Amino acid sequence: MTYFQVNRKLLLMKIHYFLGTGGYAPIFTFLTTISKQRGYSALIIGLILMLHPIPGILMRSIVGAVTDKYKCRRSVLIASSIIMFVLVCLLSIIPGTTAKEEINDLDVIKSPIFWMFCTTIALIGMVAMAKAVLEDTICMDLLGEDKNNYGKQRLWGSIGWSLFAIISGACVDSYSAGQEYKTYAPGYGIALLCFLLDIYVVYNLKIVQENDTKTVASDVKKVFTEGKVLAFLLWVVFIGFFMSFIWNFVLWYLEYLSIKFHPETKSWMKTLQGTAALVRCFGGEVPSLLFSSYILKRVEHTVILSIVFITFTFIFSLYTIIENPLWALPVELLNGITFGMSYSAAISYAALIAPDGAEGTLQGVVGTAYMGIGGPIGSIVGGYMFKHIGSIATFKLLSVVAFSTCAVQIIVNYMIRRLSKNDDVMDINSNVQTKDDHIKGEINLAF
Repeated sequence: MTYFQVNRKLLLMKIHYFLGTGGYAPIFTFLTTISKQRGYSALIIGLILMLHPIPGILMRSIVGAVTDKYKCRRSVLIASSIIMFVLVCLLSIIPGTTAKEEINDLDVIKSPIFWMFCTTIALIGMVAMAKAVLEDTICMDLLGEDKNNYGKQRLWGSIGWSLFAIISGACVDSYSAGQEYKTYAPGYGIALLCFLLDIYVVYNLKIVQENDTKTVASDVKKVFTEGKVLAFLLWVVFIGFFMSFIWNFVLWYLEYLSIKFHPETKSWMKTLQGTAALVRCFGGEVPSLLFSSYILKRVEHTVILSIVFITFTFIFSLYTIIENPLWALPVELLNGITFGMSYSAAISYAALIAPDGAEGTLQGVVGTAYMGIGGPIGSIVGGYMFKHIGSIATFKLLSVVAFSTCAVQIIVNYMIRRLSKNDDVMDINSNVQTKDDHIKGEINLAF
């Protein structure tokens, strides 16, 4: 009897997620601390983190629509992977990696090196968003009717991210031993190796766009006139807002705790930060992505988001009371769960509401709401708050905002259900013919 089987059809997709997502880890895991070492303030870092996804907002939607129309997902994905490799090469050689003290914000804005750094990060973010919408759409096509199994494929991205985050963190600490500043060259090397291997994987990935169904613009427009769809996109924006604080400022906060309360952790801080990413991914993201198929078949997508909002409340409250950076590791378990469940819910919902032939377009819209709108807003707001009211006060305020958002979301969803003519919230109430109109009668767990 076979207990373990490998779906060869999806094997290369898993490897692509592992390498393609893992390659970002040595860069984006430490982006705030890399920027801080360059002498940039929290406000400037927030500006960088706000600006870098903006080109991707347009790119993500455009790539989805263009590749849907011209059936060119494979060639665009290969080109994106090559461009990503080149951009990381450029990022690794930009000068000005260290500064003895924080540089005045106006001086930073006037610096050509800053704009070189910021532009490169923005281009990386733009290409990353293009890759994301393509790989998610391709993955959904490969899954066919088993779209709820998306999380089982995407979890390999989390595994890759966590492994390469801790490996690169340990390498940076080891390479920088005895030095005043951290040298991130080993991290860049690991990222380049991942992206180089990923180019080979993408080249061999089977990508077939056989659906010749013509999508009428009015069909797509009608999807976005539904109240429940618009409300769902709004909640996705809020989740992106809260996730940006976790992605961008938690590592900054750990360094603050290290300096103020536990200076003995400074020499191995990058290893600790990499371990935090490992715990977040293996302890939270991987299990939630693995079981997302089971959960999404039984729990409504909006209920998943309600649970995520209340979890954010708990997470931000915990950050206000810890003093030892090591105590942040258990909190990372919850951070992983929030991302794993919310992203799976968002992507699978987009697949359910997509008219035939517009899968990439809908994936692009949902992804843009998550990482292209909510994320940048959270980044600039977070940078401003960290600089002007401090990290602890920021997390206290966030816990209140997250709880309030959860309460409002529950009330709004209840009102939408009452106004809906169809009590089955899993059925998309429109005349748009989707691939998944047969998905009905699922258990509706609602507040």
